[in-house]
Amino acid sequence: MENPVIIITGASSGIGAATARRLAREGVRLTLAARRQDRLESVSKEVKSLGSESLVVRTDVTLRDDIYHMVQAILERWGRIDVLLNNAGMGNYGKLVELDLDRVRTNININLVAMIECAQAVLPIMLKQKSGHIIHTSSMVGLVALPDLTIYCASKFGVFGFSDSLRRELRNTGVHVSTFCPGYTPSELTPTLKAHAEGRPDAPRVLGLMPIEYVADQLAHLTYHPRRLVIIPKSWRLLVLVAYLFPGIADLLVDKF
Repeated sequence: MENPVIIITGASSGIGAATARRLAREGVRLTLAARRQDRLESVSKEVKSLGSESLVVRTDVTLRDDIYHMVQAILERWGRIDVLLNNAGMGNYGKLVELDLDRVRTNININLVAMIECAQAVLPIMLKQKSGHIIHTSSMVGLVALPDLTIYCASKFGVFGFSDSLRRELRNTGVHVSTFCPGYTPSELTPTLKAHAEGRPDAPRVLGLMPIEYVADQLAHLTYHPRRLVIIPKSWRLLVLVAYLFPGIADLLVDKF
């Protein structure tokens, strides 16, 4: 792809913002979508300083009208959509009996339902083009469930199932579908990861924590090289295999993660 048109949802912080900065060095055309307008504008300035075009569209991915407004704004600006990086998400940590039900519904809506609706919104365009790439950001816990993350795990397992089913549905259409499953990354998903994202010296140690620049680099590479599934860090692929083949052993291992 030459100067592809790429949508990044959840582009105001974390993996989304870091990937926008990484892709900007390639001279792409980026649409930055999220709810926080001020942060989007800040990321947009960085993107432009790195040599890429940028379109900021304030978008709440839980609102269908916002999604379709985003798509129409892109078509009016560039006339095509090459990549959807379906990245918006939120965390939900705690014992199930203690979780607020409204927050549970919001988590499922953002992490799963919104991804489905964003994919559905861009698909007619990509099918007409006979080309495109939809990337869903899931998680390692979308493959290996951890305690105290019941709702987050449920939503991310759902993302993987949806993504893999859609990939098979779109075979031979020219539209590719990939699932991206990173391990621990500095972000705003949990208080511990947020402490690392903010560079706080008292941030608790996290096993396998990856620099966000590395995660963004891997996601940017996936943008140009579609694959069914990407798991990082690569060493954690063994944990996924163990969880599927020997769940009893995985039960003993998950506390370390």
